[in-house]
Amino acid sequence: MKRIALIAAFLAVAAANIATAQSLKIGYVDGARIENDTKRAYELSEALRKEFSAREQDVRGTESRVKAAQAQLASVTQPRERELKEREFQTMAQRYEQMARAFVDDVERRKAEERRKYFQEVTQVVNKIADAQKFDLILQEAVYASKAIDITDQVVKALGGPAPKPAGK
Repeated sequence: MKRIALIAAFLAVAAANIATAQSLKIGYVDGARIENDTKRAYELSEALRKEFSAREQDVRGTESRVKAAQAQLASVTQPRERELKEREFQTMAQRYEQMARAFVDDVERRKAEERRKYFQEVTQVVNKIADAQKFDLILQEAVYASKAIDITDQVVKALGGPAPKPAGK
């Protein structure tokens, strides 16, 4: 008798959960598309590229000078002159490595800052859509999500539309 009562109680709880689950409104957002394929993300990427283009050219120029100095070492035959050129090359190479590391660190730091700001913006957009359309849950990571619950296009539109297509594609 206790067993039947326990099974009945379990079935009642399961039925209540199923009834509640049927009234949930769930949405899905494709995070990779939001991160890579929106006009806003493209604009941020281009702004960062422009911000660091002058420094990138400086780093590349210094790299070229280091390679040229290394190539000149092979042609120096006098021991004293070769020793001076090697020291000069090592100093130049160390400065280049420091410059390149600082450049990469600065770029990565700025990317992280902009990415954090962008995802705060994305979160606000998703929250507005969820509130307006009365969603109970919005998922970003899923093994499968049907088109019926996918709100990615709405989020992309709210973020300025899709990213421009590269020329020639």
